[in-house]
Amino acid sequence: MAEPDAGESVYSAATTYALGARVISLASHRLYESLQASNVGQALPVPPETQTDWWIEVGVTNRYACVDLARNTQSVGASPMVITITPGQRINALAVMGMEADGVQIQMHNGADVVYDKTFDLRLRRVRNGFEYAFKPFDLQPSVVQFDLPPFSNSVITLTLTRSTGVVRIGSIVVGTYAYLGATEFGAVNDALNFSTIDRDIYGTATLIPRRTLPKTNQTVLADKNIVSDLLDIRTRLNAVPAVWSGLDDVGSDGYFEALLILGVYKQFSINLARPVKAEVQLELEEI
Repeated sequence: MAEPDAGESVYSAATTYALGARVISLASHRLYESLQASNVGQALPVPPETQTDWWIEVGVTNRYACVDLARNTQSVGASPMVITITPGQRINALAVMGMEADGVQIQMHNGADVVYDKTFDLRLRRVRNGFEYAFKPFDLQPSVVQFDLPPFSNSVITLTLTRSTGVVRIGSIVVGTYAYLGATEFGAVNDALNFSTIDRDIYGTATLIPRRTLPKTNQTVLADKNIVSDLLDIRTRLNAVPAVWSGLDDVGSDGYFEALLILGVYKQFSINLARPVKAEVQLELEEI
């Protein structure tokens, strides 16, 4: 994917922009919208600033959307889409989310050697009866999470996404080192924060304004007593820091996998020490 991609215009201080005109910055890889007419020579916001009197940040460029924290912002391109990442440090886990593809191959190179190579068929065929078997279209598994990458210090990761028809989309790529928190117990809850609005006038007529829905989960985790010190450290490190939280490790084959996968922050991380051997951890997680 090129930057600028089709439809993207690079900001120029010599150009006069109309109200609502959109430009990108090759320095920040962000998308900005003009807040005023006759906008010429007005500098774009400098990160972490997101707004000035003349410009407001409204997104990310197509090429870098897949490494943005929000998995509902997707990089879009033709198949095959090949993405290469150099972490620059030891990592042993990878999450790929928000995909629309028939398959994804994950490879890790250490120098000239291929040290990790897995391919996943993302086409799902979940049917309940003969009619659905005959007529229900294939679904696409949106996420894959792996915890077994070899921790080489100079690794290069290559993702190859393919699709037989249509474009390929990918929402988020997250690499890092995983931490085991314990076993998710039965009774976990998936919910959502809905920012859409429904306004009714005096006659009851509704005006519907759809906006983003943010997934959230509540779950209980049982952790061995000997890792409680690790949990305390993790809780401190992830204070207002986004991470991938995976309640299951079934790579998407379990019907609950996606419902317990969050790219976000914890709102509650309480550790109940009432049991003599196992600690009971209450997690409330919210998408970023």
